[in-house]
Amino acid sequence: MSNTGDTANAGGGSFIGVFMATAIPALIGALLAAGLLFALVYSQTQGPDTNPASKEILVYGD
Repeated sequence: MSNTGDTANAGGGSFIGVFMATAIPALIGALLAAGLLFALVYSQTQGPDTNPASKEILVYGD
């Protein structure tokens, strides 16, 4: 059997090692998802810079 250099998982790994290997990427993913969701909701709920109702839709006689 060849040695691939992966000594962390050779003995099954410790509970803390396996937990950290699972929890850290999950935490980073959750933070990224929450940040992107907040940015999306914030951008969609901002009011327009100008009032679109103040523009004339039809101009007669010009």
